[in-house]
Amino acid sequence: MVLDHFSTKSDPEPEFDRRRDVTADQPLSPLSHPMAYVRVSLLGMGKAQFAEALRARAQLLGYNLGTTRSTVFKWERGDHDPDEIAQIVIADLLQIPASACRSAPWPKWLPAWDAQVLSTPWAMGDTLKNLKALSASGRMDRRGFLGIGGAALVSIGTQWAISAPHCDPSLEAAGSGDSVTPAVVDRLSQRVQSLHALEQEAGGGGFIESGKTDLELITRMLDNGRYTEETERRLYALGAEVCCLLGWMNYDASFNSAAQRYYAAALRASRAANDDTLGAHTLCFMAVQAATHQEQTAAVGLMESADGVRRRVSLTMQASLAAHQATVLLKSGQEKAAGQALNRAFAALERSNSDDTPAYLQWFGEAQLRSTEGRFLLSTGQAAKATDALEKSVDQAPRRDQAVRCGALALAYQQAGNLDGALDATSRALDLIDNGGIHTQRGVERLREVHKALAPHRSESRVKETRARIAALTTL
Repeated sequence: MVLDHFSTKSDPEPEFDRRRDVTADQPLSPLSHPMAYVRVSLLGMGKAQFAEALRARAQLLGYNLGTTRSTVFKWERGDHDPDEIAQIVIADLLQIPASACRSAPWPKWLPAWDAQVLSTPWAMGDTLKNLKALSASGRMDRRGFLGIGGAALVSIGTQWAISAPHCDPSLEAAGSGDSVTPAVVDRLSQRVQSLHALEQEAGGGGFIESGKTDLELITRMLDNGRYTEETERRLYALGAEVCCLLGWMNYDASFNSAAQRYYAAALRASRAANDDTLGAHTLCFMAVQAATHQEQTAAVGLMESADGVRRRVSLTMQASLAAHQATVLLKSGQEKAAGQALNRAFAALERSNSDDTPAYLQWFGEAQLRSTEGRFLLSTGQAAKATDALEKSVDQAPRRDQAVRCGALALAYQQAGNLDGALDATSRALDLIDNGGIHTQRGVERLREVHKALAPHRSESRVKETRARIAALTTL
């Protein structure tokens, strides 16, 4: 009997996929599913080779598995999940206990993310090792999926919240490096602020390597330099800031698993620096990423960890916390609670003072809050009001954010029945991304939504032209 019933009969696969079947000696393209990452990066197999290996392993285990290349294609496209027997065989091939595939739903039990960041103690030396590993690593991006979710994702925030702040003497220098003076840290901080500005103007995808260079500098100073305890704290705070920025830039480029690694490292470094604001700031970004990838329960848990320091951070950070809570609650279907959080965000921002806002949080202001308000109104069926909020948000935003928000504005106009407004907003987004050199995968994905929303009007000449521009940009 053929146990894997999805493999015996299937629709033909697109021809392009046959040509791109990845083997061990071909360059990796962005992988959109954990199974694809495991197959290519860990096993170095193409789809046909992987299917053959599964059939052979199944025979050794006493099963008759009918897996084919088409079966693997459908697993990785998300059309079907492997049945129970197939998952047992996959686990055995990967030398994973069979109990593992029963402890979490498919594909979350696959080894698509290094669990070391979860299990490493939150001591200063271990945090330094974590930062060094990130700054020395090559490209680890797997575009499209989160490497960790559920309770394990919530636990990162919980560990940050309960871990004790650093009170020990400064670490002994690993070597005989130069003295790290406050002036050196000041110059390094200026470099990081320049990176923030570049990311906001042009998108983060093109500056990831620059961020990694800054992270390498910071970890080298921590590892080899001679410094006071206060300078050590500042270096860890800078390390947390750079890791959080790298997490954001990877998320903006849809390299989601890499983003999670950097966010987790940022939490550790923020705790080493005893910086509640940096930690809460990082948790906000982690929560939004989780909610975007249908990890709503985890997202709410991360925000609960962040909210635990609300009374110890500035009013600007409190406004940011409430705004991110609104986003997460809205995505989890809690509209009333989301509206209440949005009201708290506006109230806190109105009372805030820019003098108490750290440089890495200066991006948060009325423009960002209007964007959150617009998305809330759009999701709750108030498209006409959403257009007003989103127009204000776009007008006040840096260029990268304009590119993303114009897509949301186009959707709001389309839902409000204003086709001209939708096309104008879409054109602005296309000009920024296609002609303006803005790098944002999130903006591209928003345009894909616009392409679909405009389909009922495809026969109109201007709509046809606009959809063709989107298709050319996004390779729909």
